[in-house]
Amino acid sequence: MSIMLTISVFSSILYGSVKLNANDIINYFINGSSGNNVKDTIISKLRMPRTIGAIIGGIGISIAGILMQGYFRNPLADPYFMGVASGASLGVVLYIFTSLLFTLGIPHSVYGFIISAYIGSFITTLVVVNIAKSVKQTSTLLICGLMVGMIASGITTAVIYVGDYVGESNNVLKSYLLWSMGSVNNLTWEQINIMAIIVLLVSILSYIMLSKKLDANLLGEHYAISLGIDIKNFKKYLLILSCILTATIVAFTGPIAFIGIVCPIISRMLCNTSKHIYVIPITALLGATLLVVADIATRPGVLFHNTSTNLPLLCPLSIIGAPIAIAIYLKIRKMGI
Repeated sequence: MSIMLTISVFSSILYGSVKLNANDIINYFINGSSGNNVKDTIISKLRMPRTIGAIIGGIGISIAGILMQGYFRNPLADPYFMGVASGASLGVVLYIFTSLLFTLGIPHSVYGFIISAYIGSFITTLVVVNIAKSVKQTSTLLICGLMVGMIASGITTAVIYVGDYVGESNNVLKSYLLWSMGSVNNLTWEQINIMAIIVLLVSILSYIMLSKKLDANLLGEHYAISLGIDIKNFKKYLLILSCILTATIVAFTGPIAFIGIVCPIISRMLCNTSKHIYVIPITALLGATLLVVADIATRPGVLFHNTSTNLPLLCPLSIIGAPIAIAIYLKIRKMGI
């Protein structure tokens, strides 16, 4: 997986509307310059931020998927399907809208984005959790989660279009229509640094503190309790950490679909085990690799040579992830879950 990630990162710096060659990249990293100022700017200002942002986003969303699957004990539970990502998006858009409406002058604060995303994600998560308490079937829970996400998405779209009546907020909010389908195209180094600190810290803590407890939880809550695990606190940690990871990524990239479902499942297949001490790091590497590859596919001049517009990440991720999600759903339906 490390080799695949390295190849994808190299390809991410290489490909785009302006094509670079291997010597340009090698010279840039060895000598500090490719020998061409324009190419240096492309590498440092465009390719590197979106590549590193995709790596961090892939790690965060894939591990959030593992934690959410652990909470619901459901392979189809992930931040996108359960409405958490949509709730975070709604929080960000409301933050921008109210800031512009009342001319507070704070929409450019990265901390404002994160806090608003946290609030939105926690609210939608609490709604889904309360629904889950009265739902036994996986299919019903999944539908409820999707509906909560659709409600949040609908309100987000409504807020964006209400921006027509708020003067200059219109253009700012309209730009979030593309953002709402996922993008790492406009990340700044400040945003990337904040994402890296939070995502890597939470991911490492999850790996150290929760791996064995997640293994026990797979065998049932009663078994976990017999090992001395405080299930109530354990599930609370899963929920909080998954929301922090999701909201931190969504605040700057928009919702990232299917990574949280696909990566944990493929990782378990590759590891041939469900032990999280192996699954978590492989999932993180796979999530980073998949999101970098998806980002490459969205760039102008890569798949479609005659366009200058970036595709949203939802496009390639849906093509990859939806068939896998359908296969999982059909499998658990056959099991009568």
